[in-house]
Amino acid sequence: MNFQSREDIKRLENKIRNGYSLPIFKGLVAVNKRGVEQIIDAIYANLPDDVKRAREFLKNSNQMPTVQPEKNHLFDTLQKLEVILNETISVANFAILKIKEIETLLQQIEKNIPEEIIQAEISDK
Repeated sequence: MNFQSREDIKRLENKIRNGYSLPIFKGLVAVNKRGVEQIIDAIYANLPDDVKRAREFLKNSNQMPTVQPEKNHLFDTLQKLEVILNETISVANFAILKIKEIETLLQQIEKNIPEEIIQAEISDK
């Protein structure tokens, strides 16, 4: 089972990891700001449908989705990334980001993928 939001998250990670490394300024990377914003918008748009599909899949498989309410929401982490993009130095269409800070957010995004999606992916194998 493929989920569009999962693919969008992979695209986001690739976009940031394949950004332009700035040799003069260690620890910084330049990324296409609008491209990153578009991927974030796609995640916002696709995630609710993906969760709905995952729940339906689990229901049809006679499995109860496990929801962890204490878990941080993916949207909160995406909002943090948007704030960083908006507060960072921009040159032309590029945002200059601290790679360590962004890698931490990418890890949080991965950890905060809704449990229903993870369960549906595992069950579908």
